[in-house]
Amino acid sequence: MNTKISRLGQKSIRENWIIWTFLEASSRTGAKLLQKVIGKLSANFVQTFYATLFVGLTQVVFSFLALKIRKKKFTGDWKNILGACSFGFFATINTVVPFSVFLLDGDIGINTFIATLAIIPGVLIDRLFFKHKLSLINWLGIFVAIFAGYSILGWPNLKEFISLPLWIWLSFVSAIMVAINQGITRKIKQMDPWLKNFWGGGVTFILAAIGLLYFHSLNLLTTFSAPMIKLAWISCIAGIFVIGIWSFNLLGFKKGAAIAIKNVVMNGFFLISSMGLGIVIFNEPFTLSKIISIPFYLIAFILLNRETNHKPSS
Repeated sequence: MNTKISRLGQKSIRENWIIWTFLEASSRTGAKLLQKVIGKLSANFVQTFYATLFVGLTQVVFSFLALKIRKKKFTGDWKNILGACSFGFFATINTVVPFSVFLLDGDIGINTFIATLAIIPGVLIDRLFFKHKLSLINWLGIFVAIFAGYSILGWPNLKEFISLPLWIWLSFVSAIMVAINQGITRKIKQMDPWLKNFWGGGVTFILAAIGLLYFHSLNLLTTFSAPMIKLAWISCIAGIFVIGIWSFNLLGFKKGAAIAIKNVVMNGFFLISSMGLGIVIFNEPFTLSKIISIPFYLIAFILLNRETNHKPSS
């Protein structure tokens, strides 16, 4: 009887990862929609640094309070701290860049899709830095992912490809930043998420402030016009979504999620919901290339995850 209850308990724990995974995907979708809003509210490139500063500030304030309430230290293993700061550096780029994408009137669906193509540089980072060999199935997944990306762009010829809008190229930069941070996360996966938010968010705040200083625009912080106050508050809300992304991601793995199936569920929901809401809320075009790209992307993701290519040992 006790064994049966124990098995039921284990099953319940294993199933809970789905809840956290959908919350992570929902947080990513919410953050993506707010990126679009922030991009449209920004009058110029400099204001994307202003918005990024408030994202980092929100992470620092909330994580500071959480660590204080839990009576946790603000320091730890120096390698983890350095990793979190490195994560914050690339996360800063991957905050400014999406804001800039939507400042240039980018498409949410296409931007989200290209960003999720981080699986391609991700497996290459896996190979170079974590010594994981690529099987023939993995290489097939890479080619399927490339075809999916080619489809979302509308199958351009060489001349059209070279002349793609700047925001599409910036979306590819975002994908590379995501892949790099996946590698960093693997190195510091045991770190407290609030501590990671504190140090990573702190780096984002500092770098954004340096960006404003470089462009001689620190005066924006003392500009209390209605548009700037609105931009600041929406950026703070986006920062809360960023905290949710990092936290729910950790909780999903703590509740027993396998990396491959979790990422397929999360990225599938994130991609479809972002694309759908972009069409509904922002009247973005609903094209055949968008429809075709999604199943190819999911197939590529399955092929590229090692866990789905090997049966677990008994």
